Amino acid sequence: MKKRRLKGLSALLLAAALMAALPPAGIRAQQALPDQRTPAQVEAVRLLLDQGIAKETVEKLGPRAELAAAVLRSRKLSRTELDKLVQGLARYPDDLAFTSKEIEGMQELTTGELFSPQNQGVALARRMIDYKPIDITINSDPTVFDPWEEFHQPVYLNDQAYLPVYRMMTILGGDAEWNGISKNVTLIAPWQSRWKLKIGSKEVHNASGDLIGTLSGPALQVENQVLVPFDFWSAIMGFRSEWDSGRKSFLLVTEPLFDPDSPVEGYGGGDHGYIMPDLNVRLDSGYARLTSLPINYNGLIYYPLDTGAGLLGMTAVYDPQARRLALTTDKATQEKNEGVPVPPSPHLSGVPVDIIPSVQVSLDGVQTAADGTPLALSFPLVMHLGQVFVPVNELAALTGHQVTYSASDAEKTLTLTKPPSQRIREKLAPGVSRDDVRRLLGNSPRVVYDAADGTRSWEYRFATDGYPLFPLYSDPAVPEANTAGPYKLAAVDREALMSGKLALQLFVHHEPDSLNMSGYTLYRKLGDSIRETRVAADGTLTEKELP
Repeated sequence: MKKRRLKGLSALLLAAALMAALPPAGIRAQQALPDQRTPAQVEAVRLLLDQGIAKETVEKLGPRAELAAAVLRSRKLSRTELDKLVQGLARYPDDLAFTSKEIEGMQELTTGELFSPQNQGVALARRMIDYKPIDITINSDPTVFDPWEEFHQPVYLNDQAYLPVYRMMTILGGDAEWNGISKNVTLIAPWQSRWKLKIGSKEVHNASGDLIGTLSGPALQVENQVLVPFDFWSAIMGFRSEWDSGRKSFLLVTEPLFDPDSPVEGYGGGDHGYIMPDLNVRLDSGYARLTSLPINYNGLIYYPLDTGAGLLGMTAVYDPQARRLALTTDKATQEKNEGVPVPPSPHLSGVPVDIIPSVQVSLDGVQTAADGTPLALSFPLVMHLGQVFVPVNELAALTGHQVTYSASDAEKTLTLTKPPSQRIREKLAPGVSRDDVRRLLGNSPRVVYDAADGTRSWEYRFATDGYPLFPLYSDPAVPEANTAGPYKLAAVDREALMSGKLALQLFVHHEPDSLNMSGYTLYRKLGDSIRETRVAADGTLTEKELP
């Protein structure tokens, strides 16, 4: 027994001696951590410290120290200029961090860039879906789903209706086929067109794989049922649809329902127009989704006042007593409701309209044009079934759109276009959210830093000042003088602008702690020089020619 005790005591003494020989646990852990910095980052830190930049400031920079060092080497900054650059760069959080925000199933980086994980959007339904009764009317007839088929019912999600695609397609005379291996559903229209839609995706493709439309939300699979946003039937099938989130009601119109013999209340002086059930409106980069049927009166296209103004980014108020039409431009970027061409229809219905002549017009509170002449419509407003209709051609001219109309046996199209440079100047104002910037310009900006003050911007490059508005994401590599590690400096690409390879180069500025833009700088070729248009955080606009 004594030998065993001595043996145990010896083991304890040996362990204590070994523990005493080791450094404290905290020191051991500190020594075990490898230096994660690259040699370039280590050299950058040394250079900045040698210039007298405080150690805690350099630590705030993190990997951006390499960018500051690259500017210092290439541009020979003074100490004042270096301090301004470093302080600007240090204001921004770590570029590799994620915010708590999710956009279209993608996670947002603190730079504002979006990261697209696998299977994006599939889990959305489990977190957010909420079953509520929805009234559905198809061509003025209430539609009832089988009450024992619980998951054939529509659902209410993200303030809009999601409808069971198989049940809706069969009601309309079409069909849907499910592929459990690829998680695709093939949708078959009553006229036998076939489209493919993948669970978790907003994109709808035709049988050849071409993208034909993008929905407002991803397709969801819930309890073996495929649900799609209500706008599928307007964006893809070309029907007119309306979703009333307040009343939770969905209206679908597959044919014109106007009755030529219906009485019309309004002003005297009646006349006749014609319903155009297969007219498309092409607005800038794509087809507009329309929820009302247009009227052709005297060769002009008329839409309900709110619809026509909404197409052009305006709000409209009509005072019937004073016969005044007040139009207000909506400066904020709004998500466009995109659609597809409407299938040709053999129907052409005549409808009675009442003429509303001599209307006073104001735009943003001003009743005169830039040349001093009074604003006026060349054609009157008309009223049909108690609703005011406005010539959308005339509204488009007031807002600076070019208007063309084409008609063939296959398609009738009213095209309204405005140069992107003009839309940028109208829509991008300080305070516009980053999400609205994405909607207007695209989802894949390049993050760049200003070499003078370290501020960060999104860079967009466009090949043409026309539509479709497609940013160039695969532009030529950034010169080494303007890059350091994963970071890039903002630089005007004079060569590409002057040669015509670039039509527009845009830098959208953001403050580090804000989700809203604080201004922008736009470059474009003008004659033999490059024009710079700069909007500051206070809204001040300045323009100059670059030397």
